[in-house]
Amino acid sequence: MRPGEAAAWAPASGTTPRWPALFPAPQPVPEPAPGPVAHGTRPRQGGVLLHDVRWPLTDEETARAYGGGAYGEPEPRLQGDGLGEHFADLGARPSALGWAAGEALLAAVDAAGLSGHGGAHVPVAVKWRAARQAHSPLTVVANGAESEPLSVKDATLLRQRPHLVLDGLALAAEALDAGRVVVWLHGADGVTRRVVQAAVAERRAAGEPGPLVEVVSGPSHYLAGESSAIAAGLDGRPALPTVRRPAAPGAPRTLVHNVETLARLALLARGLPSMDTVLVTVVGPGGRHVSEVDRGSSLVDVLHRGGWPWGEPPAGVLLGGFGGAWAAWADLQRATVDEHSLRAAGLSLGAGILAPLPAGVCPVAETAAIATYLASMSARQCGPCLFGLPAVASSVRRLADSSAPRGERRRLAADLRTIAGRGACHHPDGAVRLVGSLLTVFGEHVEHHARGRRCSGVRMLPVPETP
Repeated sequence: MRPGEAAAWAPASGTTPRWPALFPAPQPVPEPAPGPVAHGTRPRQGGVLLHDVRWPLTDEETARAYGGGAYGEPEPRLQGDGLGEHFADLGARPSALGWAAGEALLAAVDAAGLSGHGGAHVPVAVKWRAARQAHSPLTVVANGAESEPLSVKDATLLRQRPHLVLDGLALAAEALDAGRVVVWLHGADGVTRRVVQAAVAERRAAGEPGPLVEVVSGPSHYLAGESSAIAAGLDGRPALPTVRRPAAPGAPRTLVHNVETLARLALLARGLPSMDTVLVTVVGPGGRHVSEVDRGSSLVDVLHRGGWPWGEPPAGVLLGGFGGAWAAWADLQRATVDEHSLRAAGLSLGAGILAPLPAGVCPVAETAAIATYLASMSARQCGPCLFGLPAVASSVRRLADSSAPRGERRRLAADLRTIAGRGACHHPDGAVRLVGSLLTVFGEHVEHHARGRRCSGVRMLPVPETP
């Protein structure tokens, strides 16, 4: 599949394929010039992608389109430059070896306001200072697991510019004197694994200085990309989140950075703009559109760039993916792609996911499917996960079926208050945030269901089958 081609619609299990009736034909993505991207050039100042990419809507469609595993084989223009072209474009990687060099890089990171791009948006300088204050073995991880089912920005980045990510990983490891350096990937993404392994081997064969890099595939699980789950997996334990508590003095530490964060670190260390753009995944009628947009761009414009048709306002937008929140369309008219301004309005892009919901699609049915999936993906280590999430999912399913007993909505709101902030990890909080936003943004629609009234029940989002 080439950029600009719409993916064939394959409905999620239990859904009715109504998209052709709900949408006009998607707006095409501008077709890049034939052949590979010219070497020695950068598509935009301060950019981390070579160009936009449109993926099919689901991993199964991707496999059919690209003829590979769950994430598919990359088309030629998904492939990035080799090491020689990478350095010809950007110059050699600066070194952060030594205390003074590490301090200078930390100061630059702090001044630039570089933050994480995995969802939590924690400032990088905060993580580094905490790591420098401890005196125990440190593992630095480039997290490309991208377990959020709607997102493919990290896989796109790693396939297009693996050396940019590896530059940032080496810089972080040197600045923090890490003893172990790892690229952590999703277990089902064999294609990205091969791309990264080839890039690591190319650097080693070329004698590129830097730490030895391990490429590790974690399990294919929603929680496998959570930082404490990664630490557990690298320690030989099940890759599941652990209870939030301070580490014991002298215990090994693991510092996890999203791959987009590390790519921007590699630009920052070269004195190039690193915070001018944001990677986003727009889930729309043509599939999942990954693009790099200017920070501060109109969120409405970004949706149109991702294929949302002009003149068709959505009923709402899911921001941040399955652990994110619904936002009312009226609240997004003046919103921009900037995490600080969004958080000031009580919103967040999370891992950079925008999924508009067309009129005619049932937000209660969508949320019920996601809540059921999140309950099935719990770590089952504490009461909120073991009992709370299934109870919440069951309540939303009853509302979606318009079969809820009297007072179901009130009981659901009480369950959300009971679960919030009480999980051993943050997984229950994501489900609480999602379902809570349903009650707030689509309150009238929920009330109709609570009164036994039925709607179309149509679903759009590709929710994986629950085990």
